[in-house]
Amino acid sequence: MYPKIPNTPRVWYRWARRPVKGLLQLTRYKEYVLFVTVTTLLGAKLGGGTFDLRLLIVLAANILVVGFAFMYNDVEDAPDDALDAKKAQRNPISAGMISPRIGRVACLVVSTLVLGLYAMLGGMTFMLGALCLTLAFLYSWRVARLKAVPVADLLSHGLSLAGLQFLCAYFAFDQGKPYSWLFFLFVTLISVYGELNNELRDIEVDRKAGIRHTADLIGVRRTKALMVASLVCALALLVVFLAMEMIPRWLPIVPLIVAPMLFAEQLWHLLRREADIMDNREAMHDPAMLVGLVTCVVWFVADKMPYVRFF
Repeated sequence: MYPKIPNTPRVWYRWARRPVKGLLQLTRYKEYVLFVTVTTLLGAKLGGGTFDLRLLIVLAANILVVGFAFMYNDVEDAPDDALDAKKAQRNPISAGMISPRIGRVACLVVSTLVLGLYAMLGGMTFMLGALCLTLAFLYSWRVARLKAVPVADLLSHGLSLAGLQFLCAYFAFDQGKPYSWLFFLFVTLISVYGELNNELRDIEVDRKAGIRHTADLIGVRRTKALMVASLVCALALLVVFLAMEMIPRWLPIVPLIVAPMLFAEQLWHLLRREADIMDNREAMHDPAMLVGLVTCVVWFVADKMPYVRFF
C-alpha cells in the first residue's frame, strides 16, 4: 500500500505562515501608518489638494517609503537586535522567522513600488520621493549609517520619515498659497522629537551595539531638553501659519474639543501626580496622532461644505 499523500494546500499553508507573518512583522506598520497619514493629509491640504486619486497614490507611496525605512533598518540591525531579548523578538530576522536575504528582497520590491507610485505624480514629487528613499537607505546602511552620526541622525530621520512625505504630498497638487510648503518644517520638528525619543529609549542597547547618536553624545538631560525645544519650535511655527491664515484660524478648535477625550486617562494620572509627563510620554503619542488625524479630516470636509459652518 502506498503512503497517504498529504493535503498539499495545508502543508503549503503551514510552510508559508511563518515567513509571511515575519514579512508583515518586518514592515512594523503599526508604528507609522497613522503618523504618515496625518503628514500626507497636511501636505496635500496645504498644497491645495482634495480627496481624489492623487491623494490615494501619494498616501500609498508615503506609507510604503516609510515602510521601506523600517524594513531596511531591521535588516541591517538584525545582528545588533539579537543582543537584546525584547528587540530580538520584535525583529523577525533576529527571531529567525525570515532570512536576511528574504528581508532584502522585500525591501527591493517595496522600493520599486515606491518609485513607480511617485513617478505617477510628476517630476518634482518623483525627485522628492527618490531623495526620501535614498535618505531612508543611508540612515541604516552600515557603510554610511547616518543614524549613528550625531546631528545627521536627526536631520535624516526628520526628513525621510516626515518632512519629505509632506513635500511629496504638497507637490502632488502644488496649488497652495506662496511659501505654504515651508510647513514641512513643522512635521520635521515633530519627527526630530520622535528620533530623540527613540534614541533615549534605546540608549543602553545602542551603546552595546556601538551606535553613538545625538542622545548618547549630549546625555539624557540635554536630550529631554532638546525634545521639548523641538516641540516648542513646532508649536511656534504653527502659530505663525495660523497668524498668516495659511491654516484656518478656526481649525485649532477641533483639537481643543477632541484632545481632552483622547487624553483623559493620561491627564488624570498627571493631575494626580501618578505619572511624569516625560516618563509617560510614549503613552501620549497615539492619542496625539488621532487628534491630528481628526483635525485633518475635519479640515478637508469643511472645505467641501463651504455653506456649513462647523464653528
